[in-house]
Amino acid sequence: MLKTVETTAGRNATRRMILLILAWMSVIALGPSAPTTASELVIYSGRKESAIKPAVDLFEQRTGVKVVLKTGKTSGLANEILQERRRPRADIFIATEAGVCEVLARGGVLDPYAPPGARPIPPEYKSSKGFWTGISGRARVILYNKGLVRNEEVPSSVLDLADAKWRGKVAIAGTLERTTLSWLSALVQVMGESKAKAYVDDLVRGSLKILPDNSDVWRGVGSGEFALGLTNSPNYHLALKAGLPVGVVYPDQGQKGMGSLVNPNAVAILKGAKNLPEARRFVDFILSREAQAILVGHAFEIPLVRGMDAGQVRPLSSFKALTISQERLADLEERTIKLFPGF
Repeated sequence: MLKTVETTAGRNATRRMILLILAWMSVIALGPSAPTTASELVIYSGRKESAIKPAVDLFEQRTGVKVVLKTGKTSGLANEILQERRRPRADIFIATEAGVCEVLARGGVLDPYAPPGARPIPPEYKSSKGFWTGISGRARVILYNKGLVRNEEVPSSVLDLADAKWRGKVAIAGTLERTTLSWLSALVQVMGESKAKAYVDDLVRGSLKILPDNSDVWRGVGSGEFALGLTNSPNYHLALKAGLPVGVVYPDQGQKGMGSLVNPNAVAILKGAKNLPEARRFVDFILSREAQAILVGHAFEIPLVRGMDAGQVRPLSSFKALTISQERLADLEERTIKLFPGF
């Protein structure tokens, strides 16, 4: 049976801890950790249990490998991995975006592995050095309440969210949600620091509501508490599934648009993993067609493996994605946090 351990480490992680991670502050001396059974594959997942557990369950059924699944915020789990680096407890790390994997790779805590199933994945969604692999994607989208936003008013760009008519009506998750941090970093890259800061300051002056979690955003928009929300593409499908009156925009399309940022959910193997063969087996499995079908069909994520059926989800080929490397996003994170302390 799959054993699940919930953690609130990510939600309780302070901004200082995140800066320590992003600066790759060195080895933290630790006391001994409680050992796990050698035959159990230990997975730390920043993806919520509801999103990743069905695929993990199927892995157990197909392979007979027992799994211990620990879920929490990506940033908090990354901090735990750094703390446990001398005696790693986890074999696998699943992150909600790849920038944190780049940080961990540079900190020397990841083991490179280039799975054969990753060959059809576009290069921007996997590590050039094999330290992590994108397993699915989530586009940054604008969600809107159909009862509060007329068709002719629907924003086509994230820049439209700063318009005075949306004052107090826009919601976003804070940067403890790694996808928000990646989005802000992407703005810094595309717009430059001064313009990106001016735009975000306009949003904040317009009473932008910063919420703890992306799920708070889509529920708030769906219930009519907010007219607009900047969130991740699967949340549109979750809102529809809940019967909420929402529409979605993949922003900044067209020849002159910057495109919609796609954050890859990433998988990585930890250096010193006690169950290395099983860890590699899991990475291979999560890129298989049956596991990908679960991620797409159950969690409404964008397939990154070319040729996969996207189902209800918009495939990568159907919209303009913002072009930026995950390595560059990782480079920008520390500066981004300092630029936007209110997040």
